[in-house]
Amino acid sequence: MGSADGVSEELDLVAERGRCERWFVRQGLPHLIHDYSASTDVLTRAAPFLALVVFLEFFLVFGDRWRSWAQAGVFVLGLAVAAAVVALVNRLRGRRLWQLPDRVGLWEILAYLGLPAVFAGLGATGSVAEDAGFFVVVNAVVLGVAYLVTSWGLVPMVRWSLGQLGRQIGRMTTLLAKSLPILLVFSAFIFLNSEMWQVAHDFTLPYFGMVAALLVAVGTLFVTISVRRLAVDLARFSSWSDVRSRCAGTPVGPLVPGDSAAPPDSPRLSRGARFNVSLLLFVAQSIQIMLVALIVTAFYVLFGIFTVREATLLDWTTLSQLTWAESWAVRIPLWGEDLLFTRPLVLVSAFIGLFSGLQFAVSVVLDAGYRSEFAEEMTEELREALAVRAVYHRVLVDTA
Repeated sequence: MGSADGVSEELDLVAERGRCERWFVRQGLPHLIHDYSASTDVLTRAAPFLALVVFLEFFLVFGDRWRSWAQAGVFVLGLAVAAAVVALVNRLRGRRLWQLPDRVGLWEILAYLGLPAVFAGLGATGSVAEDAGFFVVVNAVVLGVAYLVTSWGLVPMVRWSLGQLGRQIGRMTTLLAKSLPILLVFSAFIFLNSEMWQVAHDFTLPYFGMVAALLVAVGTLFVTISVRRLAVDLARFSSWSDVRSRCAGTPVGPLVPGDSAAPPDSPRLSRGARFNVSLLLFVAQSIQIMLVALIVTAFYVLFGIFTVREATLLDWTTLSQLTWAESWAVRIPLWGEDLLFTRPLVLVSAFIGLFSGLQFAVSVVLDAGYRSEFAEEMTEELREALAVRAVYHRVLVDTA
């Protein structure tokens, strides 16, 4: 009886651990999983997508090389080859014939790369080697992208980021009250400067894109510095009471040890886990900066439509006339006047918006008040995930 109870308890722990690890993945923090492995944790989650890629490429057997019943025969042959390869790999691994892999290794990768090459060869009208080799390269690239996306949980991270975006929009009043007055003081002088409009008029779109990329790169550097500061000591907890308050509503909520238990002593975050945490913070903080830049840009587009008249614009930009082909000019009649939407207005506003986003990024790094106000919510969510990790290691990993 005791043995049966022990087995049942062990199965319960395995199930709880699985639920907790799936929760980490949904939070965009898969690297918090203990012994996170490419073969058992990453590629197994990517396997359904990779199987779909192979299934779609299976129809490569339908080419101009075969006709009528011969084409049907090639289709059946391709299907038989695919089934035989899947069954053989599963047999070599000791799995059921049609089971999805619980571990992805060399055999599975060779099957993924080789099957489409076989399909392409069966349907090839030119060089079989060239067609097959092309799809081996394409599928290797797809495999690499799928690995990166799955390994770092980019899909759930984007979903989490969109949720952050909704919450950040709800807090825009505070954000604007705190940041916009300072931003508008310096940006108003730039907007009403004729040299800025002449520069915008002379910009080609590729050149403006290069300048924008430079500003984004500088802002990214400041955000990275800020993220490294925010990530310090987030994984440390002094007592289980602190952990318990953060774990309510999570898979480990009922599993938090009592206050009399030994204090939390989770292992230090691995390099991959630290990068995963920093990446999540980076995404959240980038959302805030992007919102500031977009709001400032939209404000100046609207402000310019109402304040910059045609004569002023022609004088500032040395244009002889305003046309759609040369300056994207759109006239909006209002109360007997023509309001103007133009290409220089868009570029000047976007340039000011990018600089405002950069200034906000610098403020978040250098101003402790900004950091505590605008980073508090995202760090609290991350602190919750790391509290779950503390319970996960103490109860589910160390016990096992």
